[in-house]
Amino acid sequence: MCTFALREAEKSDVDEAEVYAISNKESEVFIESNDLKQAKSHKTDGLGIRVFLKNSLGFASTNLFDKDYIRNAVKSAIKLAKITPSDRFNSLPDKSTRINLLDGLHDKKASSFDTSDSAELAEDMLMAARSFDRRVSVDSGNFTSSLVTHALLNSKGIRRQETVSSFFWSIMGMAINSNGVSNFDYQSTGVHHIKDIDVISTGKSFAKSLVNTLDSKKIDSFKGEILLTPVAAAELLQDAIAHSINSYAVQKDASQFKDKIGESVSSDLVTVEDDATNVKGLAASSFDREGIAHKRNVIIERGVLRKFIYNTYTAKKAGTQTTGNAAGSANSPPTVSTTNFIIKPGKSKLESLISEIKKGIIINRFSGNVNPVNGDFSGVVKGGRYVKDGNITYATKEVMMAGNIFKALKDVTGISKEKRILTDSILPYLRIDNISFTGG
Repeated sequence: MCTFALREAEKSDVDEAEVYAISNKESEVFIESNDLKQAKSHKTDGLGIRVFLKNSLGFASTNLFDKDYIRNAVKSAIKLAKITPSDRFNSLPDKSTRINLLDGLHDKKASSFDTSDSAELAEDMLMAARSFDRRVSVDSGNFTSSLVTHALLNSKGIRRQETVSSFFWSIMGMAINSNGVSNFDYQSTGVHHIKDIDVISTGKSFAKSLVNTLDSKKIDSFKGEILLTPVAAAELLQDAIAHSINSYAVQKDASQFKDKIGESVSSDLVTVEDDATNVKGLAASSFDREGIAHKRNVIIERGVLRKFIYNTYTAKKAGTQTTGNAAGSANSPPTVSTTNFIIKPGKSKLESLISEIKKGIIINRFSGNVNPVNGDFSGVVKGGRYVKDGNITYATKEVMMAGNIFKALKDVTGISKEKRILTDSILPYLRIDNISFTGG
């Protein structure tokens, strides 16, 4: 279908053309109110055609692999290119050398994995949480299996195709006793191979976290340290950093990191990477939305900003090379985005990081607002546990916190060896000083 679409575009004498297609076979089972509620299985297809005429861009897509629909999409893309303003930075990437597909992304057994398998694993996770402690109540959750094939062809000779299998599960809920209700907790993770699925550990970890936050108490306001779990780190830090290293934001003067390449932007404990070649991550793949081979990009190295992430358009505009971060689906032209967002683990064990806290709070989740442009944040501590002189004393409630992400990055005092795989990131626990807490 991609070959057919490309030939149709080239017959119309466009300057350049690109076709990207994706086919996804997915089964998903939902948990609701301590029971399995719904199971579904479906297959979705999509094909997008991008053409350039005198540096003017036209794009159209279809969700049917049908030649008539594809012809119409090609015609629509060409019509749009004829009326779109020209932009000298519009172009396809130059033909690159042959790439080797990554090992470890496709489990051949995934093709026979069906909804009944998803249901069994969802139930195992639910039972693991509920049997750990009957005070645990599971509000929602899911188990999803996905088998995705994506392909890209363009008029400059790039030809790519790859199949990726993934298995993702999540669980959310609370614990209830005679004294009240804990904060909601949410845990999720995923793998590429059936043999690596471990829903039991997730269910037990989720339940343990909830039980630990029962019988919460109010605290007085103070300024101290936070210890972010990987989930809380994703909620608080990830989007602001990802926004600031994105070349689109940099070129629109909407990044705090603009003009800071080579400068210190965080504690020297912090190293941030964008690495789609890390096959442990769920955002791993061999090539990006433009067919460029993915690679490991070191963004912040021991506190020093080293690079931004680019696709072909933003790289040409900046006079540099794409970093392989063209992103998006078959329904739109490529944008720029991170892949596997990774904060490199540290040398300290989690228990050691906790033992060194004089006064602070372990934050399981953060619920609030983070401004990705200026970095200001404020919100509610979820699943917090108060730490005094290295000892976890009790769960907290009605605690607000506020600060600035970019200042907080410079106040990182510890990073754990332990890490967790999340939807689009691999993150450790992070300890940060000088955070203001407001008690209830």
